[in-house]
Amino acid sequence: MMLKPEIYAASPCVVAEGPRWNAADKTLYWVDVTGGMYLRHRDGDPSDKFDRVDPGLGKIGALACLGPGKVRLFTSECQVWDCAFGEKPVLRHTLEGHAGRRFNDVWPDAGNIYCGVAREPERPGELWLLKDGVFSCIEPATKGMPNGMGVSPDGRTFYFVVSDERKLYAYDYDRASGRLSNRRVLVGDFAAPGVPDGMTVDPADGTLWVAMWDGGRLEHRDIDGRLIETVSFPMKKVTSAEVVGNRIFVTTGNKEDDAEAYFRATGAGGVFVVERSVR
Repeated sequence: MMLKPEIYAASPCVVAEGPRWNAADKTLYWVDVTGGMYLRHRDGDPSDKFDRVDPGLGKIGALACLGPGKVRLFTSECQVWDCAFGEKPVLRHTLEGHAGRRFNDVWPDAGNIYCGVAREPERPGELWLLKDGVFSCIEPATKGMPNGMGVSPDGRTFYFVVSDERKLYAYDYDRASGRLSNRRVLVGDFAAPGVPDGMTVDPADGTLWVAMWDGGRLEHRDIDGRLIETVSFPMKKVTSAEVVGNRIFVTTGNKEDDAEAYFRATGAGGVFVVERSVR
């Protein structure tokens, strides 16, 4: 059966990214990277009801949920901030030597926080591990934008997208230490149009859902990287996903020009939900 996306939060972001479900308050949280804001939508509320905060920290690459109504923000200047929703953020960590740069996608897992540093024209992308308050470099020079990440349900495999390389990597993962090893290309055949962006791992079966930036689709791949199915969207910029039970929450980006009209026509910049059959 063809899966059909429906609008979940009609929030006209520039680039909505990093959806994170907080089971503690049954709320979806996400960021508007370019707009420098973070948002939330309580499950069951109308699609046009959402909260949005501009904390004045510049671009926000991603967030993590800390508890009911509490978030951790990964921002410009490669800084990490904690706050209750809408309250003044408190600076927790700074990645030294990265002034003028910013975090992109991140993935927290069992005390290990993997942080992508955005690629720039004269600087490669990077992947860092934040553990016990200390940063250590995992990948010092990616050839493209470091993006989506995830961990297999058995905790043995870590996944990492590098967009401009058009590759999805897999690593052996040691959860206790956070160590990654044995990097290999799991998917290197992403077809045009678009490049892989954010991704998530289905906690039920370990399959992968990869958003295609400028590709207008979400790709569902098996644990060996083979394409199972695609879900089409009415806008080009599909940015990331989060699987919660039988629902898939998907963030999207808007056009830089004529954004208001494009949002009205397609919902671009909002969050969508894809309902699956009971599994």
